[in-house]
Amino acid sequence: MPLIFLESFNSPAILLSVGGYEVQMPLDWCMIVGDRDCGLDPEVLPLTSLNERGFDAFIFNPINGFKCEYMPIEIVNIYQDVRWYFPKMKNGQLLTVPLHDGPSPPCAYFVKEISRQSEILQLDKVI
Repeated sequence: MPLIFLESFNSPAILLSVGGYEVQMPLDWCMIVGDRDCGLDPEVLPLTSLNERGFDAFIFNPINGFKCEYMPIEIVNIYQDVRWYFPKMKNGQLLTVPLHDGPSPPCAYFVKEISRQSEILQLDKVI
């Protein structure tokens, strides 16, 4: 969808290392995570719940591939007050974040708000 409406807000931020790429997101958002060894369905978890718990980020490029991957997540730093500009999104919508500039980047997925503490992502409805 085109970015017609942007919202601006101040919020604490978390700097993540996802497979060696750095991504900064608002601290109160959630991320799609899973476990590369188990192969279970990915789940939506708050970024504040990721600290050294062994989760891997769900990685998928929606433009040129049908294979999902998992990359390790590590919290690098937390910042107290950051100014954000984000597209206006409804609760539960996924935000696709490319991990680097350039052709065919791997993408991580984030969610602003979910209705439950933990929610399982149904891949057949995403892919």
